Amino acid sequence: MINESQKENPHLMLPIDKIDIGKWNVRTLDREKKIEELKESISEHGLLQPVVVYEKQGRYRLVIGQRRFLAFKELQRERIPAIVIKEQDEEKSKILSLSENIHRVELNRADIVEVISYLYRNHNKSAKKVANLLGIHVSTVYDYLKIQDAPEEVREILSKNGKIMKADVKRVMELVPDNKDEMIKLAKEFKKLTPQERIKAVEIKRHKRDIKPEDAIKESKKPHVEEKVIVPLTPALTMALDKAVKQIGLSREEIAKKALEDWLGNKGYYE
Repeated sequence: MINESQKENPHLMLPIDKIDIGKWNVRTLDREKKIEELKESISEHGLLQPVVVYEKQGRYRLVIGQRRFLAFKELQRERIPAIVIKEQDEEKSKILSLSENIHRVELNRADIVEVISYLYRNHNKSAKKVANLLGIHVSTVYDYLKIQDAPEEVREILSKNGKIMKADVKRVMELVPDNKDEMIKLAKEFKKLTPQERIKAVEIKRHKRDIKPEDAIKESKKPHVEEKVIVPLTPALTMALDKAVKQIGLSREEIAKKALEDWLGNKGYYE
């Protein structure tokens, strides 16, 4: 997303061979995602939004627009429209790149984990500071930091968008804390479960602490009877719920159920 200071700079037509992709660019995975669609759009309509670069030692470092840049290269274009901004340090470049990509083609979750962990280390492990820098909730920062502790193989499954979600990694880690081999095994099994079965497996483990994780998964697949309660929501509650869904990474149903469990638990009705 281009900010106001970038809009003030008119774009130039820069030579493709003078632009480098820097190590700070947050999109290290899925670089080719939907690249063919982008190439078709560029061929038909041209580039609707310039890339963003800064100049250093006679060359240009790409800050925003990696997929656009790669599409131009594949189309064998010699020049690309670009906005030149003041030189950025690595941290500012990462923040700019993440802010841009997180609102476009879904950024690989492993890339988001890497940037958040980098900023967390650079700011004295202050989740609040990282949240302010990126404009996200503190709980979201902690969610991604927790994922950083997962085994590499589990994070690799997470990096393949559509296989398992951020919340699923947290569920795997909750089912088998301190056992990396079991985490890897369960993450592979989670790919085969429905979202409802993944949630149910964790609930079974919470209420049957001695049950083995694999048995909790087997039990989650069994047919079960559920009672549904329809609750009318005010517009304010609907907005709050949707905001929580976006920031926490859980479904509406999960959040509503958790809220009900917490309330009933606090009142002594539910254990």
